[in-house]
Amino acid sequence: MSLLIGADVSSLQAMEDNGAIFYDEDGRQDDALNILKRHGVNSIRLRLFNDPEMSFDRGDYCNVKNTLPIAKRIKEKGLGLYLDFHYSDFWADWQKQNIPKAWEGKDVDELCNAIYDYTYDSLNQFKKNDAWPDIVQIGNEIGRGLLWNYGTLDNPDNITKFLNAGIKAVQDASDRSHATPKIMIHIECGAEKDQTEQYFRNLEKYGIESFDYVGLSYYPYWAGPYEKFIENARNVYTVFKKKVIIAETAFPYTDVSNDDTPNVVTGELTIESMGMEPSCENQYKALKRIMNIANEEPSVAGIYYWEPVWYQVKGAGAEKGKGNEWENQAIFDNSGHALKAISAFAI
Repeated sequence: MSLLIGADVSSLQAMEDNGAIFYDEDGRQDDALNILKRHGVNSIRLRLFNDPEMSFDRGDYCNVKNTLPIAKRIKEKGLGLYLDFHYSDFWADWQKQNIPKAWEGKDVDELCNAIYDYTYDSLNQFKKNDAWPDIVQIGNEIGRGLLWNYGTLDNPDNITKFLNAGIKAVQDASDRSHATPKIMIHIECGAEKDQTEQYFRNLEKYGIESFDYVGLSYYPYWAGPYEKFIENARNVYTVFKKKVIIAETAFPYTDVSNDDTPNVVTGELTIESMGMEPSCENQYKALKRIMNIANEEPSVAGIYYWEPVWYQVKGAGAEKGKGNEWENQAIFDNSGHALKAISAFAI
């Protein structure tokens, strides 16, 4: 199988609805999906929140209803589709895994049923809209668990039950005309071999059902050296016979913030951790290096850049009423023109 070269563009619908325009390197205006595809991207990742109220200024982006149109566009353009179920009403990651409001008060068995029903019903909506996914991710950055406080690391049996409910829903929603998507379990531990191994050994101990990929977030300025990621990926492949997908990565092209929301990644961080200041050239170099690792490592099946289209546009901030803390890591500048890093996708 050829390398999955991807991008998470979950902000794209909100960006377009708030006036964002995109240009290729030659200054030609086009659909951002077309631009990414021309530069080598072959798969697109989209996140799903259960019932969001704070997702961008309108509040309800990234639910199933508002994700279906962009998902259909992705499939119509011949791109792969990768759905990322957060199982939360808003951001779920290693710092927070909040139970959806509609699921509050349920016990473990009831939560398993809720995960199954929500996943199954959501996938049926994608099926009906000709947007069947190629990859489904069960939970987002769940290296410390999901659906807290039931699915914490102190309760690996519950984590496994929750994941199995999602896996079964994906399998059951598939049929003769819709092949079972590849199933991913995604943790944040890109350069942490021991933590990654222990996590998946616990899943095996408690009877995890069949899945296909281990997803790892790997932001080099946070996670550590590239060599540590390689060590982790090779170990996953050796011990668990699973290929790794870099589910998230990024690097800033500038240290400038274009709104009153501070950027989450600054030059101080990238210089201290990597010896690289934010610049267009260094963004290209960082992405190119990760791309080369993904292409050359037998243990790696793919790589996804997180939110390359998310430049600063009023109304499409990190949450309702706020600005964008990520725009300096987009691969389009703040007027929507593609930066040099976009050429790093080509291998």
